[in-house]
Amino acid sequence: VPAGHHSVKNTGTKDCDLIFFEQKPKPGAMMKFGGGTGPGANLDCCATNPDNYKVIAECAGGRLVEMTLPAGKGDLPHDHPVHYLYVVTGGKLKLSPPPGHTEGSAEVEMPSGAAMVIPPGPHQVTNVGTTDVKILFVEPIIGGEPASLSDFVSPFTVMPECYKILAEDDDWLIGKMTLPMGATDPPHSHLDHLVYVCEGDGLTIYPGKQIGDEKMEVPIQPGMSLPVPAGHHSVKNTGTKDCDLIFFEQKPKPGAMMKFGGGTGP
Repeated sequence: VPAGHHSVKNTGTKDCDLIFFEQKPKPGAMMKFGGGTGPGANLDCCATNPDNYKVIAECAGGRLVEMTLPAGKGDLPHDHPVHYLYVVTGGKLKLSPPPGHTEGSAEVEMPSGAAMVIPPGPHQVTNVGTTDVKILFVEPIIGGEPASLSDFVSPFTVMPECYKILAEDDDWLIGKMTLPMGATDPPHSHLDHLVYVCEGDGLTIYPGKQIGDEKMEVPIQPGMSLPVPAGHHSVKNTGTKDCDLIFFEQKPKPGAMMKFGGGTGP
C-alpha cells in the first residue's frame, strides 16, 4: 500500500485483523530547495500559494503538485527543488527569474503535452497569455529512496508502442502510457510512481510477473491522480475509450541492495 491518507471501512461479514509492516518517516525529511537570498527562497509553493498549487498525490520519494494559474494572474514568489514537469493545458508564462538564473525574467510558451526537468531555484510566475494554464510536477523528497525490485522488466522495452519516456534525468522519469480500448500490455515492472489520468474510464490490473486469475478493476476518470507502489503487473484497458496516463517514476539506484551484517566470519 503506498503512502497516503485514507479511511477504511470493514464491509465484510466478519471482524478483520491485519498485520502491517511500515517504514518510519526520516527525521527532517524535506525538499532540497534552490535556496539563496532572493524573493521566495526556501518557501514552499503550496504554502505560499494554496489557491494555485495543490498536492494531489504522494509517495515516499516525492509529491505530485497540480498548478493552476488563470490568464492574467500571477503567484507569489516561492522555491522549488529540481522538479519534473508536464503541461496539461498550456499557455504563455512569465518566469522571474527564468530557470537556472538568479535575476531577470523571460516569457515562455508552454505547449500542452510538453515535459521537462526544471533545475532548482526560487521564482515568481505570471500567466501573460490568454488561456488558463494547468501544469503537473513532482518535487522529490530528500531521503525518499525507491524500493528495490528484483527481475525488473521495463514497460518501455516490452511495449514501446504504448509506453514513451517524455523527459528524464538520473533520478526520475516522466512517462506516458497510451493503451487502446481492449488492449492488454505484457507483464512489466515499475518502481514507486505517481499517476495522472488524461483520458480513460476503466482499467483492470493483474498483479505479478504473469497474468493469472487475480485482478483488480480500477475505475478512472480524467483528472484523477494516484500513487502506485513498486511491483510487477499487467494492465488491460477494460473501459469504453482509449486510455492516456502520465506517470512520474523514480529510477532504481545503481547497486541498490540489502544491508547485510557483513564481517569476516562464515
